[in-house]
Amino acid sequence: MNIYCFGNEFLEEDSLAKEIVNEIHLKDVSFIKCNSPEELFQEKDQINILDVVEGIEKTILIKDLDQLKENNVLSLHDFDLSFFLKLMKEAKQIRNVKIIGIPMKGDREKIRLDIISKIKEL
Repeated sequence: MNIYCFGNEFLEEDSLAKEIVNEIHLKDVSFIKCNSPEELFQEKDQINILDVVEGIEKTILIKDLDQLKENNVLSLHDFDLSFFLKLMKEAKQIRNVKIIGIPMKGDREKIRLDIISKIKEL
């Protein structure tokens, strides 16, 4: 299973997803660190993403892109990714997207364990 990790390692509040995958080692799971949404074009049916989500306190699993809003209630920190995913789905370029959303800050070990738990739900 591939999990595409997004974030900006130069911004502290947006770097956690890419950093924390270095601490997660699971059989049959590959973490792909992405710099651009275009890197998702290689997947067609199921896209799994790990990214920081602004405005949440705990790790969540987003199963429906309609859960992403353009306001700050539940939006991916990187608005471009949210917009891009919705556009791909509307154009029928992708079928299913699941996003493991992690908070910008928090107990790193708890977030790591929560990510592992959410991966099992994918």
